[in-house]
Amino acid sequence: METISLQAQLRERGTKGSVRALRNQGMLPAVLYGKEVGNVLLSVPTKSLEQVITNHSIGSTLINLDVADGEKGGSYLVMCREIQRDPVRRELLHADFYQVDLTEEIETEIPVVLVGEAPGVKQGGILQNMLRTVIVSSLPTQIPERLEADISKLEIGDQLTVGDLEPPAGVRIVSSRESVIALVIPPAIEEEEGEEAAEEAEGVEAGTAPEQGEE
Repeated sequence: METISLQAQLRERGTKGSVRALRNQGMLPAVLYGKEVGNVLLSVPTKSLEQVITNHSIGSTLINLDVADGEKGGSYLVMCREIQRDPVRRELLHADFYQVDLTEEIETEIPVVLVGEAPGVKQGGILQNMLRTVIVSSLPTQIPERLEADISKLEIGDQLTVGDLEPPAGVRIVSSRESVIALVIPPAIEEEEGEEAAEEAEGVEAGTAPEQGEE
């Protein structure tokens, strides 16, 4: 499992204005929590965290969080558990970091990646990716970066569920086994709808056209 480093600073609880000023300085308000550390208010460089999010799967990446100064200063092994963004501008607003214990299992969300080529698609079917992440439980050092879902046997009408995934040793999938990851639907559904629409249109045109002999 990959481990990266991220710098952080202690901060005091402030008003909305002070939090806004913090963001304007290129720092992101964050919180670190865990059984040993309790609850600590932090700030981290926004650009640094954005790079972590862009280049790594935060659900499967351990972070050495180096906190400068103060009683709670020091290095903490953490995972980023939640990211908040502005719904319109998509700018980072807040981050939650969870202190992990390497001897205790944790639950986290990791991506599911489709691999292979479905025979049903070659036959004209349409592949639909219904589920892109699953929740797994394992020791922090055993969390996989992703799980692969093999679609190479999917014919038209077939589906792949969470129960079909094969997690590595030491990893347990928490998400429902019945949840559908991908399926191949027949193209006839769209074709029939198109044909019905065309027939209705022709019927309307035929109904509005004047009969022969009318003036």
